[in-house]
Amino acid sequence: MRCGAGHAIMPEKVPDMLPFKSTRQAIIDAAGSLFARKGLDGTGIREIVKEAGTSLSSVNYHFTNKKGLYLACIRHIMEEKLDLPGLFGTLDTGVYATTQQVADMMGYMIHRCLLALLGPGVPEWYGILMVRSRLDLHPKSSRALMRLEEPQKLRSFVLEHVPGLSESFVQYWYVNVMAQVQYYIMEREAVLIAFDLPRYDEAFLTDTACYMAESMTQILGLPAPDHRAVARRL
Repeated sequence: MRCGAGHAIMPEKVPDMLPFKSTRQAIIDAAGSLFARKGLDGTGIREIVKEAGTSLSSVNYHFTNKKGLYLACIRHIMEEKLDLPGLFGTLDTGVYATTQQVADMMGYMIHRCLLALLGPGVPEWYGILMVRSRLDLHPKSSRALMRLEEPQKLRSFVLEHVPGLSESFVQYWYVNVMAQVQYYIMEREAVLIAFDLPRYDEAFLTDTACYMAESMTQILGLPAPDHRAVARRL
């Protein structure tokens, strides 16, 4: 199936010589990768600053403490890079007069999710940290982690637009869909070995999204997504 400017001048209390955004971003990139591999408790601040090539005081200046840095990494992924609020907000903008339109939107969403999380150029730690964060911090502990609830809009969408389904059935369906996505995130090496691939590329992710979209709509009694229509929208 084939479906420019110079360095900014900073206040004297800033501990690094790098521009504000460069220092902050270097810390986020280093911390995010470490948090994804080792978790919040398993990662030390000194380890982060060594990886980032900055100072201990810079973490305190930009993020206050390690938990603040962790939450900043989550916000960076979900809001600045993946735009999960915007992605799942798309569900509210469509016209759903037919079951085919509902199926096509679901196909579009799974394509967008896989490409956003696993596509070429996306750091591996993005998806891993999103999964791990549920173990490290309760989703309701901050507004940043509440963004992890955005995918649940998909469950509400199904309940609204696919008649005759119970809430418990849709909850089972939703958990299974999310589990599939998480498997491709957390078991990347196993998937690559199974398909004899060197890396996730766009063609493989497109095929995967087509397969997942067809299976997830079939279970709901919907027609298969029109993959050509979905591709035109991407």
